[in-house]
Amino acid sequence: MLGEHGHDDPPIGNMRHQHAFVLVGEQNIFGVHMTQYHCEIHKYQIIVKFVLPEPVRAELRRVRGLFPSDALVLCNQPGDAAPHEPFRSFSIPELASGRVQTFKADIFQGLRPASEAEEASPHFFPWDKARVRPVIGDIDVRVERIVTFRPFDHHRQLPPYATYLLFGHGAEAHMTNLQTAALATTPFEPPAFGPDYDHVMSLAKPVDWLEAPLLEAGIVVTVPKVPLIDPVTGKPTIPCKLIFAEGEEFEVIYRGLGPVKKVTAGATYLQCTAVCNGPGGSVSTAKVMPCDGPDCCHLSIMPKIYWVL
Repeated sequence: MLGEHGHDDPPIGNMRHQHAFVLVGEQNIFGVHMTQYHCEIHKYQIIVKFVLPEPVRAELRRVRGLFPSDALVLCNQPGDAAPHEPFRSFSIPELASGRVQTFKADIFQGLRPASEAEEASPHFFPWDKARVRPVIGDIDVRVERIVTFRPFDHHRQLPPYATYLLFGHGAEAHMTNLQTAALATTPFEPPAFGPDYDHVMSLAKPVDWLEAPLLEAGIVVTVPKVPLIDPVTGKPTIPCKLIFAEGEEFEVIYRGLGPVKKVTAGATYLQCTAVCNGPGGSVSTAKVMPCDGPDCCHLSIMPKIYWVL
């Protein structure tokens, strides 16, 4: 018999697919990958600094000026690229490893609501151009660098308070929470993961207390305003309502130890529990899906002019 690592063991891999990145920044463009704990191809947090052609940047600034709080979502195009052409479909590990240096993409404004039938499909992609049109289409994207790459490891548990990566460039700074994707089930149940939340926001003011290399590389901060575990019951307290009002000043703690600093919230482009947590498996849906109704996903609705009827 072959041993545990016999030659007939299939290699661990990750299929190529489409991915959605919430865009932040105007002078410097970053994409924050939308996560899914239950789906192997999206079990990653990754932040990428993109370079876009100047006409695209100008149009992006125009749209952002008209809709300052709307989510602008960059999606790589489906399919295989011809030899010597930019990527289309790719895996997140290919992106993180540097194999993907350029790719073809489209930028969409917000999210078109999905039907129950669409949501039930295991391969449903909300920004499929059969159902929505891009606000900026068929663009060439260059990957300048990877800011952070975090494959989820499901043994991790929620921390007592929310932990964020604070990153940016120059006068522009942004924050996204560092998710845990904890395993919520026992070994004798179909796996379910969560609860946690996906949050992408910009800051309204420069972070003048942080040296430029640290901002560009990204630092870890704890946010005391956002407890994730009830100290009495030990149960998760995942936020459902929007956490930060635009213009609100709040405290962050560098590395969770100090010093305590203040930042000012700008626009929240995404705060969502519905996409990342996914199906509940055999456990109570409320256990891994802590929010419902309009609070399950704060993401701007796509204008109907972009809907394909």
